[in-house]
Amino acid sequence: MNFKSKISQIIENDLQTDAKLQQICDVLKNNYPHFHWVGFYFINGTKQELKLAQFAGTPTEHTIIPFGKGICGQVAVSNKNFIVQDVSEQDNYISCGIDVKSEIVIPIFQKDKNIGQIDIDSHDKSPFTKEDEELLEYICEKVATLNLDGIINQPPF
Repeated sequence: MNFKSKISQIIENDLQTDAKLQQICDVLKNNYPHFHWVGFYFINGTKQELKLAQFAGTPTEHTIIPFGKGICGQVAVSNKNFIVQDVSEQDNYISCGIDVKSEIVIPIFQKDKNIGQIDIDSHDKSPFTKEDEELLEYICEKVATLNLDGIINQPPF
């Protein structure tokens, strides 16, 4: 299956934005065996924090993440991809579960502003490839074309 074309189909369909984001999470989690948790975090209005939006996988208590904290919070500040092949080697890591061994986070930009990210957790060590990173970058570029105002400006959970 060509996942880029599948993602493009989801982005272009007539669903609401939140349903599109949920479909992306589900497609990734169900088709990539090393993607055990897939979710989107977006900036929480004017606050210096991220809030969890759609996800696929075990629910997490980390629905709000301050900028700078954990891998997601660091990406909110650095504006750069962050691939951690072994989370035990990270000092500034927020554990989402004892099974998580690695994480990849890719920022989403609209008008040159980091407005969110896609976050993938894996129960495997060193599973993420350059192809995974490129696919997630493509997804983030596509998600950036959506009207995310309702998601970014929602009150926190």
